[in-house]
Amino acid sequence: MMEKLTDSLLPPNSEAPEYALESALRMDVDLSAVGTLWDPQTCPVAILPFLAWGLAIAQWDASWTEAEKRAAIADAIPFHRRKGTRGIVEEVLQRFHPLLEVVEWWQMNPKAAPHTFEVRAPGNLIPASFLNQETVDAIIRDVASVKPLREHFTFVQYLEAQAGAYLVSSAQVGSYSRHDYAAAHDPDPIWGNYLQTEDGEPFETEDGQLLEEI
Repeated sequence: MMEKLTDSLLPPNSEAPEYALESALRMDVDLSAVGTLWDPQTCPVAILPFLAWGLAIAQWDASWTEAEKRAAIADAIPFHRRKGTRGIVEEVLQRFHPLLEVVEWWQMNPKAAPHTFEVRAPGNLIPASFLNQETVDAIIRDVASVKPLREHFTFVQYLEAQAGAYLVSSAQVGSYSRHDYAAAHDPDPIWGNYLQTEDGEPFETEDGQLLEEI
């Protein structure tokens, strides 16, 4: 049983946990740094990843400079306020390339299914060396983390021609493939009939089939 403090302020009938708490509170611990930990400008560099985790930052790169890490953390709360908007999707795309664009279903001709959009990359302006599989996967991942949950998107690369814009490739949500010839756009399926994750993405079987709701 814990020995009671001789100068305890607690009444005689206090329990051991109460004495333990009193003892801990009276320890000579320097808590002056606690108030700096949640401030991105004063938080120690080694603690920044934990602060980023605490603020649920979606995009975090350990290779960023210290200034970039502090700026990302400082923008965490305003960033979460913008999530689910077209503006934040465009903001994320700008980090990759200024010519990437968002085209919503009602802007397409003909109109696509509601609650869908495309991330388009002009193939004649953005080099194929930039749009490698790794970069495309990163774009899809980052857009999926900020888009409205009920919306689904397709990443496409297209070529501009005198007769209009022709899609070079089309992709299902979360994947991408490119071809060397012009092809018609394959419209998205009616996603409302399929099981979806909490991020709004469809479940796929090992053979690539989408799982439908029962």
